[in-house]
Amino acid sequence: ADQKALTFEEKIKPVPPPTIIRDDGDDGRWTVHFKEDDRFGKPKAFLIFQLLTNEVYSSPTKAVLGMLYQQSAGDKMNEETYDARLAGLTYDSQVLPRGVRMTFGGYNDKLGSFAAYVSSKLARNLDDSLPKDEEEFERYKDNLLRALSAFNVKEPYGHAIYYSGLVMQPRNFLYSNQQLVAALKETSLSQLVEYAKTLWGSGKGEALLQGNINKKEALDIVSSIDKTLDFKTITPEQYPERLKALPLPTRGSDQAVTRLSISEPNPSNKNAASQITLQCLKTSEKDHVLIEVISAIIEEPFFDELRTKQQLGYIVSSGVKGLDQSRFLSAIVQSNVAPAEKLTSSMLTFLDGVRDKLILPLSSLDIELYVKGLVDRRLEPDKQLAVEVTRNWSEIAYGRFQYDRLQAEVAALLDISKDDILEFWDDLYNSESSRILVTEIVPRSGQASSKEPALSGNGGKLLGINDVDGLREAGENSLA
Repeated sequence: ADQKALTFEEKIKPVPPPTIIRDDGDDGRWTVHFKEDDRFGKPKAFLIFQLLTNEVYSSPTKAVLGMLYQQSAGDKMNEETYDARLAGLTYDSQVLPRGVRMTFGGYNDKLGSFAAYVSSKLARNLDDSLPKDEEEFERYKDNLLRALSAFNVKEPYGHAIYYSGLVMQPRNFLYSNQQLVAALKETSLSQLVEYAKTLWGSGKGEALLQGNINKKEALDIVSSIDKTLDFKTITPEQYPERLKALPLPTRGSDQAVTRLSISEPNPSNKNAASQITLQCLKTSEKDHVLIEVISAIIEEPFFDELRTKQQLGYIVSSGVKGLDQSRFLSAIVQSNVAPAEKLTSSMLTFLDGVRDKLILPLSSLDIELYVKGLVDRRLEPDKQLAVEVTRNWSEIAYGRFQYDRLQAEVAALLDISKDDILEFWDDLYNSESSRILVTEIVPRSGQASSKEPALSGNGGKLLGINDVDGLREAGENSLA
């Protein structure tokens, strides 16, 4: 059908989801999700196989071994599969906090045999995917060390985003750059060889096969991959934990916000940066769309006030991101003229005025326009199979299985009132239970520098770099 001619009713109809075509039970080998293409009519398909395991990311050492493996296997397989890639076949393998994943895509007639070939190279013929000698291993190690060390010369706003993100993620999902560098320096080729042997050794298989293939073909492909990997099964108690966002500290009765103040790692960078993160841990569609409505309301005024009028900095932006089921709104400014404390106080002053200056004056037409923008984006039909596959896989990988999420969010958007927006904003920013983190990056010299931040705080709400671990631990404990 012509995408232009679709009516609203047609657009809001959920796309048929994948179905489970093989379920070996919680203690068994595979859960296989499948969808035969009913929309794009191209001779293409995607195959995603993930082995869930606790073994591959459980320490900084394992995390860097995973990175080294990915680099080395990626290089070797790129050589091996050069002709296949010219013929339109693609593959990717990743080591992730919850296991290992292989993704294959391209023309469906050759895809099954291509997947079988690559998976046997990765899982069985280890010599084909690892460095051939110490010298080659050192080269990979050196490349990775350089990549990790490049962290220090990132822009200050990048550091602010990094530390804010670190605080919201469990320690076994995201190791700090410092931990990874220290672990990498100690790694050896023999460790990498041992690690590679365990990669596909045990776990629980999850797969999605989608595109121009039928159910029988899909099941045959899974059987062939299963024979190749030949992993031991695990029990549900051994499944890796799912990612859960760590709760940020609340404002509390004194309404003070928690501030994390850190020295800019690059001594020659003279810019200060500050990011304010407002965290929403609620998981309903209504909450997820309300934070986007708020973001749309403040985006232009925030830029206009801090960049155009106050001319505080040349990088000024705000927006919403997701982490597992949570959402957070962040506002960030980087400046070479004003110190971090000034950036923070100007941003907080702006946020203090959002309720009265930006939300209360909204007319119902204003709200409709914001809602329409967000609805239109959600109802934009997928242009490619890959987009639909990525969205379906994200539902499977996060264990949500809410394939009609976009349509449910549209329904929530169409139901939003001004009172909803006010109530949500008060909850997000103005209440004792609001979860807010300010992350300041302080340069060591130049017009925007200020007093060097202490390495750790005084037990109050001003924290230093040495408090990051404790902050994450407190978040983990509050989830436990």
